[in-house]
Amino acid sequence: MSRHRNIRNINLEDEMDDDYDDYDNYEDEEESESLYTYDRNSLSANYYTYLTDSGRNSPAPPAPPSSNASSSYYPPVSTAAPTAGPASAVPSSIVRNLTAPSLQQQKPSKHPNSRPSTPQAGSNLNTPKRTQQVKNLQTEAASPSGSRVSSEVDLSTFRRNQLQNIAKATSVPRKAVKPRAVEKDLINLIVVGHVDAGKSTLMGHLLHDLEVVDTRTIDKFRHEAARNGKASFAYAWVLDETEEERERGVTMDIGRTSFETTNHRIVLLDAPGHKDFISNMITGTSQADAAILVINATTGEFETGFENGGQTKEHALLLRSLGVTQLVVAVNKLDTVDWSMDRFEEIRNNLTVFLTRQAGFSKPKFVPVSGFTGENLVKRMDLSWYDGPCLVELIDSFKAQEPQSDGPLRIGISDVLKVASNQLVVSGKIESGEVEKDDKVYIMPSVTPATVKECANNDGWKHCFAGDFILLTLQGTFEPESVQAGSVIVRSGPDTLIPAKKFEVRLVVFEIATPIIKGAKSELYSHSLCMPCTFTKLIYTINKSNGEVLKQRPRFLAKGSTAVVEIETEHDVAIEAFTSCRAFGRVTFRSGGNTIAAGIVEKVITPQ
Repeated sequence: MSRHRNIRNINLEDEMDDDYDDYDNYEDEEESESLYTYDRNSLSANYYTYLTDSGRNSPAPPAPPSSNASSSYYPPVSTAAPTAGPASAVPSSIVRNLTAPSLQQQKPSKHPNSRPSTPQAGSNLNTPKRTQQVKNLQTEAASPSGSRVSSEVDLSTFRRNQLQNIAKATSVPRKAVKPRAVEKDLINLIVVGHVDAGKSTLMGHLLHDLEVVDTRTIDKFRHEAARNGKASFAYAWVLDETEEERERGVTMDIGRTSFETTNHRIVLLDAPGHKDFISNMITGTSQADAAILVINATTGEFETGFENGGQTKEHALLLRSLGVTQLVVAVNKLDTVDWSMDRFEEIRNNLTVFLTRQAGFSKPKFVPVSGFTGENLVKRMDLSWYDGPCLVELIDSFKAQEPQSDGPLRIGISDVLKVASNQLVVSGKIESGEVEKDDKVYIMPSVTPATVKECANNDGWKHCFAGDFILLTLQGTFEPESVQAGSVIVRSGPDTLIPAKKFEVRLVVFEIATPIIKGAKSELYSHSLCMPCTFTKLIYTINKSNGEVLKQRPRFLAKGSTAVVEIETEHDVAIEAFTSCRAFGRVTFRSGGNTIAAGIVEKVITPQ
């Protein structure tokens, strides 16, 4: 075509039929470019066959005859029909989940001879991983069920053998233990009660009056609290040490301090009263020997905490179910009702019936106090209607429990403070036995061996005995998340603790709206442990008075009933029979934010 061609009389139809302008071929070439582009949503129906070895290794079919010799032919990846499955029977639902979108979602190709879109080398699709999954499914389907290789079975078998070897190991003879020469017995005292009952303020003022906290510190707290608009929280800040607790005005974790009375060394545990932190309260209660239940005497506040779904009842039930038998009820904030005798007697009468008949306390003692003004805490108050002891005198009347220092080692871990690949710092209470530096121990239920590098109790002693709350530095090889609150430190030998998942429990059902049935889910609490569990069997119900069996295999457990049941936890837990260790044999069950039952472990069902 000439550059100066005259186009005035040109025929456009003739120009369209020009030899060198084949627009149809251009259109085909443009469409064929999309065949090289990978689209995840348009995988072909043969993708399942492509994942299998037979599909990828099958020979390509011969090219069909074509009238156009210049057109290129791309054979499909596999000639197998889309509906043809492998030799082994693999469920179709699994295949659809493992592979690309289902056949109903695939769009048919416009060109029958076009190449199916397959994943490219640079695609994000991890083809080898999916191929391996299909291979595993085919192998499992082809092999008998009894001969399948399972890593979980191998792991459980290995752990079982490891536990048997630990239990069969000869106990290392301990040198003669010399009892620590102490002038005063140790008592772990926990303070519980409904939220805003004044627990932290009461204990903070008590520590100030006992000169454990000096006046300068209290003045500092008072000025800081006033700047934050919480002038009345100065004494509470003695135990509420974190910034979040001081800002919210609510105790969230266990506050810990110590002081001495005339006859005892007291480790004070300030428990949170809010319902959201009940697990921390249970952890602290499991370490306590005695308790103070704080009641708010302000008009309407006692009724809120006791009758309208408050925490007073639940805290009292948890105290008794976790083994606390010594209780003092501190009726706080009586200064807000002008030290009314009628108000004090009303609270005492209502609580006495509940604590003795439902909770199971024998002789709870009541004392009127004011945590804000500090009256009747350390010195007796001159009241016309009360001439009994003050709060410190009642604390001093508690009896210390006999420590089990000659028993097998049991240390319940309540907190993991520092974790490294070869070192671990934990805190907890020695429930039985004794421990010192260079001892060889095991951490259950993870069966992790370790060596004690450092240990010390609240008084700085390096050789710690039962009843001490200690800080331990362990050396070994620790996996992440293998050691956590609820683990137990033991020694090897016949008396070691064997973790398990199934237990036989004798329990008492509290006031519940829905009866407990077989298969019911709940949360198991024991020492510092919290683990989901299931009631797998309701074995029989018991008469409370004489212990006789009332009914075998009941259909449900109603409120107030006593029964023996079988439970199963999600994972292995470190608890044991009540006769072996009382602290690790007490269990509590909670569901829906309420405590539904509590009891003791009668038997550990170990796998055969």
